[in-house]
Amino acid sequence: MEDNKNLETKTKDGLYCILFSLLLGVTFDRLFIDKNFGVSYFIFIGLCIGFFLWSIRARSVEKSFGWFLLIPIALLSFSFTIHTNQVFNVFNFLGVPILMIASSILIVNPKLKWDKASFIVEILRRAVGDMFNNVGKPFSILKASIKLGKTVKIKEGKKQILIGILVSLPLLVILIVLLSSADMVFGYYFDNITNVFNNIDTGEFIPHTIVSLVVFFYLFAYVWSFQSERKASGKVAKSPAAAWGGITIITVLIFLNVLYLVFTIIQFSYLYGGGKVALPAGFTYADYARKGFFELAAVNFINFIIVLSCVKRINKENTKILRTANVLLTILVAFTLNMLFSANFKLTLYENAFGYTFLRVSVHLFMLLLFTLCLVVAAGIWYRKIPIMKSIIVITISMYTVINYMNIDGFIARKNIERFNETGKLDAYYLTTLSYEAVPYLIEARDKGDNIIKDIINGNLKYRKETLDREKSWSEFNFSKNKAKELLNQGS
Repeated sequence: MEDNKNLETKTKDGLYCILFSLLLGVTFDRLFIDKNFGVSYFIFIGLCIGFFLWSIRARSVEKSFGWFLLIPIALLSFSFTIHTNQVFNVFNFLGVPILMIASSILIVNPKLKWDKASFIVEILRRAVGDMFNNVGKPFSILKASIKLGKTVKIKEGKKQILIGILVSLPLLVILIVLLSSADMVFGYYFDNITNVFNNIDTGEFIPHTIVSLVVFFYLFAYVWSFQSERKASGKVAKSPAAAWGGITIITVLIFLNVLYLVFTIIQFSYLYGGGKVALPAGFTYADYARKGFFELAAVNFINFIIVLSCVKRINKENTKILRTANVLLTILVAFTLNMLFSANFKLTLYENAFGYTFLRVSVHLFMLLLFTLCLVVAAGIWYRKIPIMKSIIVITISMYTVINYMNIDGFIARKNIERFNETGKLDAYYLTTLSYEAVPYLIEARDKGDNIIKDIINGNLKYRKETLDREKSWSEFNFSKNKAKELLNQGS
């Protein structure tokens, strides 16, 4: 009896999961297919989170990092309503679902080590492996519900209603045929009921149905995987990581530090001279700035990985060797911070000479992130209790979320116009490739520029206005687009 009750409850939950997943599949199709992203993305992500939280309502949940991840998930999904930068839109479109999977796993299994590489395997297992295992479950649940319905005793009232329906159906068919023959108007309207099906465009209907079903099956399979999961222990069976020999690490660090020392000494002759010391003969600051900052950013990233790996893997048994390695690692971090400054300086020179672009500003922000993470790692070198990987993950996610709200394209346009006011140089074609956040600055540049600049920008603004006028759905609403539309309508 108890087993039947549990089966009935699980089948009922399964039917609700099928219904909600199907509704979300249809919602996905209506919000996104043939439409631009806007507030729709935030709404859909919110519905998916609500669906997941409903599915685990019977569980006793604890505080975990998974609940914290809901904050960047909400902010990043809402960024589609604020800005229109296509690079961030692509990263967020891919990143938000990954964060949602990580969040859901940690909410259900708060003891999982999310700062280990094994957590990536867990994400893949959940997102792909378990999904395939559960993709056929809707059919099993529907079959079980039919069998369950046959075993449940029908109450007398329901039984009489069912008998009445069964008797009514053939009677209705007979009466409709007779009435259609007796009244031509009634017959006309009844015959035209079938025209509703003739008006359905199968060329549109089939793709939309496929999209809805794909989303339905995936969402159901993913959420249902938490209903039938194997008990998680929070510990992943793994072989212990091999500790790296301290002498080996010290040798490598000495060579690296000597190299960076020579590099720093050479830089002192011009980088820290405040412009008093000239570059070597045949070099100009334009030549110096033209290349090198991407290479320096790559070197800094490599150094960061080296330091982080050494801190995690060095053999800690010999105290003297460990202390020596810590000193050398700290020196390497100091050289890395110097090179971050050098790369940032070169990039600033390049921007002064050639203007600002999204890639160049992104490198600035990436170096700022590396600078922050290097400080965390430097602290972790001497104070081993600091959870370095967890700190890196939290800082990276937090900084990326903040960057999404910084209006980078507006900043780029404004700085290029300031440079135009000083030098008279402006890459108008590049400005037109920026997102809708740059529209106010495009109008400003048009009003200040010569005829060539005006023609380039006017052509782009006309195209943007036509594009915005074609967007009619509320689901595509975006603050930047709305502001741009108001400005463009004022100028028309």
